[in-house]
Amino acid sequence: MEYKRGGLQKERYEKDEVALRSCPLCADREYSPIFTERGSLGIVRCKKCSLIYTNPMIREVNKNYWGDENEYFEEARLIFLGKAGHHRDHNYLKDLGRIEKLKPEGNFLDIGTNMGSFLRHTRNKRWKVTGVEPSPVLSGMARKYYGLNIKTGYIEDLDLEEKSFDVVTLIDVFEHIAKPKEMLSFISRLMKDNGILFIKVPNARYSLLKLRLSKLTGKLAEYDIFDSYEHLTHYTQETLKRMLYESGFKIKKTFIGEPVQVPAWHKYVGRYYQYPSPWTLDKKNYALRVIFHWASKIEFLLRFGGIGYFASNIIVIAEKN
Repeated sequence: MEYKRGGLQKERYEKDEVALRSCPLCADREYSPIFTERGSLGIVRCKKCSLIYTNPMIREVNKNYWGDENEYFEEARLIFLGKAGHHRDHNYLKDLGRIEKLKPEGNFLDIGTNMGSFLRHTRNKRWKVTGVEPSPVLSGMARKYYGLNIKTGYIEDLDLEEKSFDVVTLIDVFEHIAKPKEMLSFISRLMKDNGILFIKVPNARYSLLKLRLSKLTGKLAEYDIFDSYEHLTHYTQETLKRMLYESGFKIKKTFIGEPVQVPAWHKYVGRYYQYPSPWTLDKKNYALRVIFHWASKIEFLLRFGGIGYFASNIIVIAEKN
């Protein structure tokens, strides 16, 4: 059965569709290869600073999200109609709760809003919310179906007032950014001096663990481990901290987020739907995510606040240095 998704991502990329890059943290060009996905997408580790990043990467990676509106609508139809929740709603509400404890009101900027699944939960809050989304299709859907204030484009190209935002969020977005230091520079200009920056990214050590386990079990071909068609930088706690520090930020709080229970509809009906699937459709992976999450909490304590291999993601709240 053909697997349908709204985006334009491909199962395989040829060499003329990818480009080499230098390390986005230290700009060095020396690296050690780790893995290769989807034909020509490489996962490498910088020999100088140890950052893990995708190299080579897709030349026009952001156009993965410039797909067909009708296909995107089908992915989230029941959510738009109010008949189902999003499979990440539990995660989104936990993240908003963490932000609300520190900044319960003020100007709120969400970067990489997509079709508004996260930002829709801010509508009854005390923030004045602005979203930014480069995809014309996705930003239009966020405005059309959720009534959100979404600007179409990249933050560096938009007319946003400097030092005007109390909260800036990058929820599962920062790993998609090809030039993260430039992004953080723009964010610093937009944030108030006492503002907070909330970032959630996948944990690179967790991906490395999945790679090792997949090799050991002989199931390497079944997984898209690093999501390298869209994830360009793969952070550990240490490299994320350094990226922020060198860009003028310091980390105030660090969390391990709850695991994302990815829907399994596509395995049975050939289409990716964004609302939750019954855990019984993917019970092995569902159970493993829960077990790994509890193991990550124990690991976090044993490492005295350090995030190791069992945490699927890293959440930080940062402020200007």
